[in-house]
Amino acid sequence: MGKVVWLEVWRCNRIEKLREEALHGFPWGKLSRFLEEVLEPCLSFLSPRKRFTLDEAVYRLAFEAYVCGIEGCRRGEVECPPERSEVERRRWCNEVFGQEGDELVSRIARDMDLFYHLDEWTSQSVLVFFDEVALRWFLHGIDYGIHLRKRRLL
Repeated sequence: MGKVVWLEVWRCNRIEKLREEALHGFPWGKLSRFLEEVLEPCLSFLSPRKRFTLDEAVYRLAFEAYVCGIEGCRRGEVECPPERSEVERRRWCNEVFGQEGDELVSRIARDMDLFYHLDEWTSQSVLVFFDEVALRWFLHGIDYGIHLRKRRLL
């Protein structure tokens, strides 16, 4: 007799494996430097509690965008290889990941209740920064996913 494979269990296992790979390959240092260079000067006036909440939201957003990039690496390898110019790659990302990225930003901002902690002008600045983080780390995820596919780990 054949063995029954439950697709939902297989899918959950695959997603868990993918997230573990993403966790091991995520460029934490690069994100920390990016935060120090871009976000820190703009938001140094925030209290430590508000800053901690904002930092956690940025890290969650970057990681989730990175995972989405790894998931989309097969399409990215064909349509947007790393050899293309940065402008072309960003344009492609906006087309492919734009709406999903906006939903991801909204979900994380809502989950972290960011707008409760920040005034209107700061919130607008943070949203622009979040869009850049989502796009940038989605591209990093595409590149890492391509690397994993070449090594046949994905």
